[in-house]
Amino acid sequence: MQPRSSPDARGTPRPEERRPLLGPDGEVVHYELDDDINAPRRAPPTWRSTWGKTVAITALFLIMGILLVLAFFFLGWGITGLPHGPSTPSPQGPIKNVVVLVQENLSFDTYAGGLTYHPHIDGLVNRTYCNPSNIDDPNSHTVCAKPTAQNVAPDDPDHSIAGGAMQVYSTYHPNHTSHPTMQGFVTEQIRAYGIDRDLSRAAEVINYYAPDHVPVLNAMAQNFVLFDAWFAAVPGPTNPNRAYLTSGTSHGHGMNDIDFLTSSLPQVSIFEQLSAHNISWINYSNTTGFLPDALFYRWTAQTGKGETHIKPIDRFYHDAKTGSLPQFTWINPECCSYMSFHPPSPINMGEGFIKSIYEALRASPQWNETLFILTFDEHGGFADHVAPPDNVPPGDEHTHQEWALDGSQIEFKFDRLGIRVPTLLMSPWVGQGVVQNRPTDQPNDFTHTSILKYVAELWGLPVLTPRVAWSPSLGGLITGVWRDTPEKLPEPADF
Repeated sequence: MQPRSSPDARGTPRPEERRPLLGPDGEVVHYELDDDINAPRRAPPTWRSTWGKTVAITALFLIMGILLVLAFFFLGWGITGLPHGPSTPSPQGPIKNVVVLVQENLSFDTYAGGLTYHPHIDGLVNRTYCNPSNIDDPNSHTVCAKPTAQNVAPDDPDHSIAGGAMQVYSTYHPNHTSHPTMQGFVTEQIRAYGIDRDLSRAAEVINYYAPDHVPVLNAMAQNFVLFDAWFAAVPGPTNPNRAYLTSGTSHGHGMNDIDFLTSSLPQVSIFEQLSAHNISWINYSNTTGFLPDALFYRWTAQTGKGETHIKPIDRFYHDAKTGSLPQFTWINPECCSYMSFHPPSPINMGEGFIKSIYEALRASPQWNETLFILTFDEHGGFADHVAPPDNVPPGDEHTHQEWALDGSQIEFKFDRLGIRVPTLLMSPWVGQGVVQNRPTDQPNDFTHTSILKYVAELWGLPVLTPRVAWSPSLGGLITGVWRDTPEKLPEPADF
């Protein structure tokens, strides 16, 4: 969370540059429904007499009754505490409940760039990634990424829109000729904190975690779907990204300004949309000093939904246990001291929190109909080696202006995505150990508004904004095959 902006450069990758959906061993994964699902139904047999039909139906019911009794006693169906399989998928698919947890301020490289379980993760393993300490001095010292990131980052990196421009383009004023070098992270960190004589401290902006320091993430990724090409919606701070996550636009806001504290955003949010279509939702919140995301919006406050549809985080654990979660669950972590990952939050405490959310969902009676999406609102100023896409449609026509560290004013048109963030899909209906690269079955790049695109498809909702329309859906990763999933995840690392 940091208040504190410049358009153009890199287009969406050409089709030949896009990489496939990969399985655990690097193979291309194709999910196909069972032939029985798509096969035409057979016509019922023609009976020669009513008597024959009656006998056949009676025999059929007798056999079904015997099988049901046997299943009840020998398989333990319906008995609390025993393993249970999936329910029958609905015509729209098996997912009936969507749970979204948005954590704070980590780039993909920082948190997931050191994972080694899959050979095709686009991270920092077997890669040398360095930044100059002064982007304007070709003879300045070079700082290279190492798997030595600390449990508590010593500084909170600059994650303003202006700072993001420097980090990506090595200038506060990128234009259509600017190249996204991803070389400005260390320079911006040194300028923001005046630490030019302490390069080891500045290096924390580019260092990353080894798998044994992020065992919860490592286990989640090995068991479910990890995106290594999921970009934040805005190359800037928390609340504009959270607004895009929940409404497909920030209505021109590029800072964590007063409107986010006074429920002043006027646009239609996913929460308003769900209410209009009689789809249940709750925003479970552990926020400290900030409004939960649903209360960014004027509609939420004026209709009283802030009183009825925003619940404390303890209620989430209760509702998960009793099987009473709504169709759409939105979870806010605290910010920014202990469980959110936002500096100075310890990494292992953040891992403990996401572990607790997963395990509550896994133990819930609703797990077999649930999709759990874990993402991060933005990169938090931490380095990443993959350039984000530009020339993307904004959510609306509003622009944002702010001042850069060099004293100049910049204007941002919301036509560039933010830097990569770690994102996972978890459900008994997704593949195991899958690494999702850039999509090959849809144009454009996965981004925060891909969640809104999927939810619109799932429940037949109108698409909220041009940015949502542009975004690929994640629905293709939901399979027609149920599988068992881990009940527990590893304990967080003891740094």
